[in-house]
Amino acid sequence: MSQKTQKVIIKANRSLWDLELKDFFKYKDLLYLLVRRDFVTSYKQTILGPIWVILQALMGSAVFTVVFGNIAGLSTDGHPAFLFYLCGTLAWQYFGSVFGVGSNALQSNLNLFAKVYFPRLIPPIGQAISSLLNFLIQLIVLFIALGIYHSTNPDAVVGPRGEVLLLPLLVFQSALLGLGMGFIISAASVKYRDLGRLAGMFTQFLMYATPVIYPISEIPERYRPLLAWNPLTFIVESYRHLLLGHSTASTLEYGIPSVIITFIIFLFGLVLYNKTQRSYVDYV
Repeated sequence: MSQKTQKVIIKANRSLWDLELKDFFKYKDLLYLLVRRDFVTSYKQTILGPIWVILQALMGSAVFTVVFGNIAGLSTDGHPAFLFYLCGTLAWQYFGSVFGVGSNALQSNLNLFAKVYFPRLIPPIGQAISSLLNFLIQLIVLFIALGIYHSTNPDAVVGPRGEVLLLPLLVFQSALLGLGMGFIISAASVKYRDLGRLAGMFTQFLMYATPVIYPISEIPERYRPLLAWNPLTFIVESYRHLLLGHSTASTLEYGIPSVIITFIIFLFGLVLYNKTQRSYVDYV
């Protein structure tokens, strides 16, 4: 008599909302080691080390000052041109760095994911934390530039406001937004590799759709409500409000949509990333 064979399929009984948070805290030592590794490897075997970060901030702001401030004659909303661009670059580059980490979160960690289990959120979050080092260096450069400006213009009313202690909240929002958007692209490009190219194209588009090199006051009044749908508008303008003294779009009119959209994008990207990482190795 022939026996019928049965096929048994074993699946993990986990919901989309099971984000492995308990395991995440169990593996906090791994998070620490990855952050430490990124700190060390960032400047290992380099000639100038952290000076490259300083040069990047200064040279980028200098180019913006010459091209957009002097040649194009764009307004800087009453701020000194160099400080205006330096502050905008500070806000943008941390977001851009975290977005790059998120958009390559699955692809760059394939070797680790294929060999051993650990919460898949640890590598991108570790890299986002590591990026804070460059952010802090650029923030110090901005404060030094402010000090130099005040030494030559003692009567100037440009500088940090009392609410500057809220800056970590903006940094946290930038990290959530960058990771959320990055997770969406990373998950989408697992099956369709060419979608990974969207990251570079989207970054360029988003920079020009965000008031990094121009103030909101330069935008016609009827178009300003559209900018409220770009969560980075509030983030960049709030950096200028806290660090330089004033801005146009650091109000609740821009802040509430920015925060809501940020959390929606982050949650959607997190769930999509969490779902994709379970079967990612099967596609490669």
